[in-house]
Amino acid sequence: ATKEDRGLDLGGAAGSSMLRSRALAAAFLSHLVGASAFSVMSGLTAIEKVATPQNLAAVDGLEPANLWRSFAAIASIPRPSKKEERVLEFLKSFAKERGLATKEDAVGNLVILAPGRNGGENAKPVVLQGHVDMVCEKNSDTVFDFDADPIRLMMASEWLTADGTTLGADNGIGCATILALLMDDTATLPPLECLFTIDEETGMTGAIDFDASMITGDTLINLDTEEFGSVYVGCAGGGDSKLYFGGLTREPVAPGLVPKTLKISGLVGGHSGVNIHEGRGNAIMMACSCLKQIVSAVPEVRLAELNAGDKHNAICREAIGTICVPEGKVDAVLAALEHAQAAAQAEYGLLETKMKFELLDADSATDNFEVLTALSAAKLYHAVLALPHGVIKMSAAMKDLVETSNNVAVIRLPKSGDTASLLTSTRSNVPQALEAARDRLEAVTRLAGGRIEREDAYPGWNPNMASPVLGVAKRAFNQLLQKDPEVIAIHAGLECGLLGDKKPGLDMVSLGPTITGAHSPDEQLLVSTVPPFYDAVALMLKELAHRPQ
Repeated sequence: ATKEDRGLDLGGAAGSSMLRSRALAAAFLSHLVGASAFSVMSGLTAIEKVATPQNLAAVDGLEPANLWRSFAAIASIPRPSKKEERVLEFLKSFAKERGLATKEDAVGNLVILAPGRNGGENAKPVVLQGHVDMVCEKNSDTVFDFDADPIRLMMASEWLTADGTTLGADNGIGCATILALLMDDTATLPPLECLFTIDEETGMTGAIDFDASMITGDTLINLDTEEFGSVYVGCAGGGDSKLYFGGLTREPVAPGLVPKTLKISGLVGGHSGVNIHEGRGNAIMMACSCLKQIVSAVPEVRLAELNAGDKHNAICREAIGTICVPEGKVDAVLAALEHAQAAAQAEYGLLETKMKFELLDADSATDNFEVLTALSAAKLYHAVLALPHGVIKMSAAMKDLVETSNNVAVIRLPKSGDTASLLTSTRSNVPQALEAARDRLEAVTRLAGGRIEREDAYPGWNPNMASPVLGVAKRAFNQLLQKDPEVIAIHAGLECGLLGDKKPGLDMVSLGPTITGAHSPDEQLLVSTVPPFYDAVALMLKELAHRPQ
């Protein structure tokens, strides 16, 4: 690596300032002329070619500099799940300019191979792992194209966040940590097998289809958890279910009915594993509860359309539907809606301080669509309200751990057709309990005359409290913080379960800096936890570098 690549040996503050100015200028020129034209210009690193001026400026002065510059670059590359080609090309370019070999499997998972250094040349290889995709969520009033636009990083006091969108620290900060370690010539490292997986956020298909022959190490450090000071040793398994309610009957809009938009917004949302125990509101369930109360107050109201949710692993934040209302009874519908919001505020008000229930003028004329009959609409919203959502059971084996939960994640009722569909995500660290919860989903669906498709479940990760790498992590945290880390399991799904299933005997832990609001536009990264997180990983690798082959 060159001195510019390392960003550490340029002669104190003046050198660091020179490097930052060069990186900002490079990013500005790249923004003006485009990455393809700019890439032919000499002397630019892979990071400088892709990082935007705004993102580099947002992290300017933060340490470790190479980690933050790497994250600024990753955040500048559009990387929705299943569309990771551009970030993988960036990683390959990064490896190539450092003379590091790479491997890639059939689905796109990438491994960068780095030899040991500074005394770790003859140690056993260690796998560092993160995923390159991100959850793509934005506020409804934010104009943003996740397929084309760079994330816009912003500092907010002690937190790094994004402008109206998810930040992508899940798991961009883990990937950036790996790149920073590869640039750290002073670190004592064992041979590293740096595994970057794809499509973690929409089904973990990268880990499911991972070719385990690409790695030889028997120790893996996953960098995809979100609470600094904790080391994770287990996670939930999970499985999605698709519910279809067909045979819904439509009819023409009756004379005197006018279309209105029913909108539920302002909910906190969040990760359906990490935050499910907090009892946050779900816009799908709230919308169906509103419909029930509105129709009870004004039976002539008809439902035409309802759409909410986007990701299986996000708690639904917004719902938008089209209902047709008697022209002379709009005030009565508004009163029912206000009553529904008051009930929701009584239940969720301390958590959902920005919750809004609105009845708005609709854009479309009633001759453009038909509405569900009263009976069909009632069948649908009653079925949805009967579905389990939230915590189903707490663990008896580990205190404060959710054992089993279900997230009602997505609903689609288009303005035409006779079928509504839902997507749910069920999690459990007990396989039998997972399937029992999905049996309940099937029972409700069948009672309502629907059908269900249960996708194959992915395995959980059973804790091993005698894990050798857990001992390494404890010693590293003791050295840094003078206390043991909290050793816990997480209700979210980590790729560790799948990777361990692919490579039996793999000894694993997971750790990360503090991230809140993951999977929502409220996602933010606590900047002060990033340096000690990096130091903890470096200390773990230093000890593992002295482990003989």
